[in-house]
Amino acid sequence: MYPLGMTRSLAVAASLVALAAPAAASAATLTVTPQKPCYSTGESVHLIGSAFTPSGSASITRDGTPVGSLNTDANGAFDGVLTLAQNRGSQAKTYTATDGTNPTLTASAQITVSAVRVSLKPVMGNPRRRLRISAKGFTTGRTLWAHVVRGRSKRNLKIGRLRGACGDLRARRRLLPRNTRLGVYTIQFDTFRGYNAKRPVRDRYTITVSGAAR
Repeated sequence: MYPLGMTRSLAVAASLVALAAPAAASAATLTVTPQKPCYSTGESVHLIGSAFTPSGSASITRDGTPVGSLNTDANGAFDGVLTLAQNRGSQAKTYTATDGTNPTLTASAQITVSAVRVSLKPVMGNPRRRLRISAKGFTTGRTLWAHVVRGRSKRNLKIGRLRGACGDLRARRRLLPRNTRLGVYTIQFDTFRGYNAKRPVRDRYTITVSGAAR
């Protein structure tokens, strides 16, 4: 038997970064781009505001919790980059921009954010067997891929098509080949055909294969 020791790493920190401001509108608004029914943990979106006090600032809150503040341009507009985070499941969140000079001037936008998670079962046993794969929260593409990495060796495996607004999947796949060598393998799940260790939306396992080969 080959024990599969699995550990997972995820990026879940949230941050807000100011960018150049867009053109102003006739009434205070807050919009999110790109517009999607669901977003992944680690994904970045633009919060775009308009018709706030010119050359001032707007504070941003998430469900009443302060996130940061953004400066407005001469037209009262701003464009900030927000990195999303959700530890478990999915949740609808309301982001509100409040004018720094006139607190009665506000605008809100609601988005749904999903945690990114892949579950592998069984977690112990021969790596040649098919594993039950359950994935949630992958909204950056239509297909889930597994990248098997050991040293300079890399294999890219297509797992299947993601379903639903928040990118879910259930499948049975063999992640390691029948002639798997002993050692430590990194398996990264994301929505890209090619491997990149710095993908912001991903779930990653470390699998240790030990024991006599059979």
